Amino acid sequence: MKAALTALLLADADLGAWVGSRIHWGVLPAHAAALPYLNLTLVSAPAAYTLDGETETSTSAVQIDAWATSALEADRLRWEVRACLSGYRGTQGGVTFRRIFVSGSRDLSGRDLGDLAPLFGASIDVGIRWSAP
Repeated sequence: MKAALTALLLADADLGAWVGSRIHWGVLPAHAAALPYLNLTLVSAPAAYTLDGETETSTSAVQIDAWATSALEADRLRWEVRACLSGYRGTQGGVTFRRIFVSGSRDLSGRDLGDLAPLFGASIDVGIRWSAP
């Protein structure tokens, strides 16, 4: 699901104009210094069961943080992510996204890049119902 969600974000032309290929899961790679970028975190991915066993459809919660050099740019990037994902249904990279819901958003406290510049963040939470072959 992670690779498919990344591919879905990368396929969006408007979002690509902002971040290019700077979409990362978990800890930001040390070599990734260009801004803006997206950092994604899998918050939860519980297994779902029926009386017959585990289901083929999964539900995951993902936090998507947009980091930029200004609060306005981070907020605009958050809205681009929202426009790309909110209500999405379709297949990407062999994963069928049954529905992607936006469940919340918030501003993130800035990080200090030392002498370079402050860093501003905006976050969006999405709930994803998906299945893979």
